[in-house]
Amino acid sequence: MTGMKTGLTLLAAAVVLMLPASDQEANKLLAQGRTKEKDGSYRSAASRYMDAHFMAESSVLRGNLLIAAARAKRKAKLYGEEFDCLERLIKEHLSEINFTQIVDREYAIGDLFFAGHRDVVVSWLPFIKEKDRTIEIYEAALKNAPCHSRAGETRLRLSRIYIDDQNTKDAVRHLREIPKLHPNSESAKYAMLQLCSLLYQMAERGDGDGSYSRQTIEACDNYLNAFPKTPEVPWVHKTRQKALNGIAARKHAVGTYYYRQGKPELAEKYLADVVKNYPNTESAAASETLLAQIDDEFEALPGRQRLYRPYKEEIIKLSIPSEDEPIMVTPEFSDNRWLLPVRNLKKSPSVNARTVTPEEFKVFTAESDRLKAEEKLKQKKMSEIRMQIEAEKKSARRFPGDDGDEKP
Repeated sequence: MTGMKTGLTLLAAAVVLMLPASDQEANKLLAQGRTKEKDGSYRSAASRYMDAHFMAESSVLRGNLLIAAARAKRKAKLYGEEFDCLERLIKEHLSEINFTQIVDREYAIGDLFFAGHRDVVVSWLPFIKEKDRTIEIYEAALKNAPCHSRAGETRLRLSRIYIDDQNTKDAVRHLREIPKLHPNSESAKYAMLQLCSLLYQMAERGDGDGSYSRQTIEACDNYLNAFPKTPEVPWVHKTRQKALNGIAARKHAVGTYYYRQGKPELAEKYLADVVKNYPNTESAAASETLLAQIDDEFEALPGRQRLYRPYKEEIIKLSIPSEDEPIMVTPEFSDNRWLLPVRNLKKSPSVNARTVTPEEFKVFTAESDRLKAEEKLKQKKMSEIRMQIEAEKKSARRFPGDDGDEKP
């Protein structure tokens, strides 16, 4: 009997859990949350409101509970969690809310995070805080209302954050959007100036195809057309000229490279482009000088307008020179005193094989041959003398003198 009662109790509990959530239970939690909010327990109140939102079925009640939770979290200075509630209101209850007020509050929350606010994880440990959500909140606010009155300033702040994080792609994207959505405004003015500076810095870091330099020139032209009488105009002109100098210098370097590689047609293409399209740059004079030099290296022939005369380098072919130091004694004629040939360093001709001329090489060869011939003749005489001495010694041993000594 007891087992049956226990089984019925578990079954009843399972049935209760399987029942759908009711607005009545949500209203009870809502009342508890209001009580907590009146007592100043804003975190607990927000928790009750979110529990009630989970239990509620009615769309209107769920929306009101999200609004109440956002209000409580705002009072608890949990602005990041308040932003999450506002985003849910926009996505789930767009037709039931005041969209303008919600968006204004999102921009305000973004400004708070930009100023340095961070949500506290737990109230009794105020030094442990959540991560920075400035970019996330600003991006969401701009997505919801891209033409908001504060959108220009917000995009400027976002671009500054992206530049500091080395994310130039998103920074350029926001800086380009400001003049389009907020023309002739202060935000547009500073965005165009920042865009000129950023693109020029990117071109200085590395601009293989010159795209950043061209974008810099375009950004400077746009600023000069939009704000021709501002104090920043001289700086814009200077930046534009620097970008032109960079393009001209790169094209001049390419033309010089092709010229050195023996391809004057390609070299003329790049050098002429510098002279024609970038006449006021630092590389224009150098390109014009190199073009004149290329023209001087061509000869006009019948049937052909130009003929390139490549640079010819005369190469002197020399055989392997003889040994510098003449040999004085070889091992076989040193009475087993030396294992290597002994060379005469004093009689070695001082000739550098890398810079030797044909005349010097002839003199060097003749001197080496003469020294070698003299050395061979000397060694031959010494060999003959040794053989003669050995023969005399042998004959002296065969015919000793009267006193028993050998004949000299």
